[in-house]
Amino acid sequence: MSLQNAINFISQVDSDADFRKSCYKYKTREELLGHLKTEKKGFTLDEIEDAFNVLELKCQTYEQAGRVKEVKAWFRLFQ
Repeated sequence: MSLQNAINFISQVDSDADFRKSCYKYKTREELLGHLKTEKKGFTLDEIEDAFNVLELKCQTYEQAGRVKEVKAWFRLFQ
């Protein structure tokens, strides 16, 4: 798995509305992570938490931090 995959996923969710909408077809976090793994874009739950933390630390504005937090909240909606 890969921390970089998690960072790329967060970025894609933030910037690509079509990709974000395509994730809605997965009912659970495990289904979504399983799909990403088959696409060679997999990561663990620990890696995505680390990715959120890294990205939040790199933010230079409140707006950037807010966007990362929005994606984090969105991801946590998957049970």
